Amino acid sequence: MEVDILKEDDKSVKFVLDDATPQFANALRRTMIGKVPTMAVDEVYFRNNTSGLFDEIIAHRIGLVPWRFPVDEYRLPEKCDCEGDECPNCQVEIVLKKEGESFVKAKNMKATDKKVAPENPEVLLVKLLEDQEIDLEAKAVLGIGKDHAKFQAANASYKYYPVVKINGKEVEDSETAARVAPEKVKKAEGVVEADEQVVYAMKNTVDISEGDEVELERSNDKFIFTVETVSGLEPKQIVKKAVEILEEEIDEFETSLKKSL
Repeated sequence: MEVDILKEDDKSVKFVLDDATPQFANALRRTMIGKVPTMAVDEVYFRNNTSGLFDEIIAHRIGLVPWRFPVDEYRLPEKCDCEGDECPNCQVEIVLKKEGESFVKAKNMKATDKKVAPENPEVLLVKLLEDQEIDLEAKAVLGIGKDHAKFQAANASYKYYPVVKINGKEVEDSETAARVAPEKVKKAEGVVEADEQVVYAMKNTVDISEGDEVELERSNDKFIFTVETVSGLEPKQIVKKAVEILEEEIDEFETSLKKSL
């Protein structure tokens, strides 16, 4: 398999996965969405809350805040040596104390580990009026989107790579050519004879003339992925971790299969 990155920024990555199967592409997509561990607040303990919102509403808002964290320093509670009995390797303590007229935001929450912080510090939690106060402690842990949406790492999708052929020969940049192709080419099941409309739409992308035979197919072993982070992880981290998880699951399956045969 080969990977070619088409576009990348802090929040998303778009890449081409070549020489793969639809089954693997879908497994990779589902793993990025539901099995890559991320950090979120799991429990909130209120000492005092005299704001205009109930404890449950504020706790829900805090739970949906994504957190940046050092990926290799924390473990899922069920895979930690403490076996989920709470230790610094699988949980982070967070405090929030604010009073008086103000906007309480995610940046007002402070974690015991300085390397752990809200991904978006400006997320609004609650507005306090004069003489109102909020004072709480929270516990953040790792989890996976399969168990709860607040742990979802990314929005991930893929589509089959388009193959554009002109007079039977595949063009160099099929993705761009397919994107600018008019509807009559996209919806056709087979060859379309290029007319003035087709030439006008595609002439800046490919070498095409009226009367040329244009065909748009899809590749069965090449896919375009778009991955957008909705967590404290970078897009590349999510893709890499998803691949590692798939490798571990395949090894576990192979071991179990050998034992049963």
